Amino acid sequence: MNFPRSLRTRFTIQTGGAIVSLVVVFAIITILAVSLHLYDAAVSDTLSVYAGLKHAHGETLTAMMQGYTRSVDPHIWIIHNGRIVLHSPNAASGPAGMLIASLARHPLALRIVKSHDGLTYMIDWPLKPDLDLLGDLVLVMTIVGLAAAAGGVLLGRWTTHRVLEPVKRMTRSVERMLSANQFLPVENPSRTDDEFSQLAGLLSELVQTLEARWQRDRTLLADAAHQLRTPLEVIRGNLDILRHWDSIDRATEEESLTAIDRAVSEMITLVSNLLTLEHVRNEGPAQLQTHSLSTLLEDACEDARALNPALRVVLYDHTQEAVWVHEPFARRALWAVLENAVKYSPENGAIEIKVLPQAELCGISIRDYGPGIPADDIPHIFTRFYRGHNGRGKSGTGLGLSIAEALMRSQKGHITVETGERGTTFTLWFLRVPPSRT
Repeated sequence: MNFPRSLRTRFTIQTGGAIVSLVVVFAIITILAVSLHLYDAAVSDTLSVYAGLKHAHGETLTAMMQGYTRSVDPHIWIIHNGRIVLHSPNAASGPAGMLIASLARHPLALRIVKSHDGLTYMIDWPLKPDLDLLGDLVLVMTIVGLAAAAGGVLLGRWTTHRVLEPVKRMTRSVERMLSANQFLPVENPSRTDDEFSQLAGLLSELVQTLEARWQRDRTLLADAAHQLRTPLEVIRGNLDILRHWDSIDRATEEESLTAIDRAVSEMITLVSNLLTLEHVRNEGPAQLQTHSLSTLLEDACEDARALNPALRVVLYDHTQEAVWVHEPFARRALWAVLENAVKYSPENGAIEIKVLPQAELCGISIRDYGPGIPADDIPHIFTRFYRGHNGRGKSGTGLGLSIAEALMRSQKGHITVETGERGTTFTLWFLRVPPSRT
């Protein structure tokens, strides 16, 4: 069986059906209640008539009997020894046995048979007026039910139209995005803070997030292609040289191979850095553990001295602080900033490292005495592939600070920078472990 697919049609049918069901149930309950009430009233009235008749005698009884002349009045027979001795004017006469058999064929009456002082009182209370009333009530309920069904369908259609209109607007917004093949803002379909308004807000946030990620991926692809172009051209140029191996000398061959190896190393470093950056940004917050700063700082200082033995790497006295970190991420972020400091430090210069406990945070400041960072470059230093004025001509991919910033955010930390004519200080802020837990 095929059901309507449209939510509007289904909601209309369900609303109309619910209203009709309620009306039908109400009608049945009402008819049953009225029927029971009419029956109880008929029984009570019949017993009242009997109570009045059994205490009346002579002319009083005859006068009471003569008062029941209409067809809607009770039909009364008083029987003695199988013979009708008295009956109301609206009641048929004749032998009692034939009368009872005749009345049995017309049961539209409530019959009570009582005996008192040798007399049998047979009272039939006509039920036709009550049945007519019930018939009229059923007719009214039927008309009301049909009207309720029509009204329910119209109300359901109007209500579902109002309810589903915001969904249709959002659907049209998504269709426009698909047809235009681009992310577009989703208009809030409701001015109130209802469920659809919340859904529209979440959908807008989702679209903005997807658009930002899409733009970021496009930028990443363009930047990566730009960065990879140079080493690829170096490889291709040197391969062209090596194709004429029979006409080149050994020195030229070695230079070409060295250039190719250097270009491949640059490409490997670039791809590795890009994968690290995307992994950190897509994985979300890292799992943090308690770790002492001493080991991290001592290892970082040794690596910096190995990178440039001419530099003085000074680690000032520091307390045994512990921080919440993801150790591999913390080491990578610390090394990215230190490598940057080594790169921009002057010959025979110095790098100073300090630990700065501060309330719930603990910072590691790394200061170099290089040329500093121009003010125009400060807002962009954590942007991928950004090379400032002082960084042009330097080796590297332009991803170190971007990776460090992403790694710190994944550990619920951050990086601050201070610069001037006498160098630059980067501070990596980690969550500090309270002394009572160390």
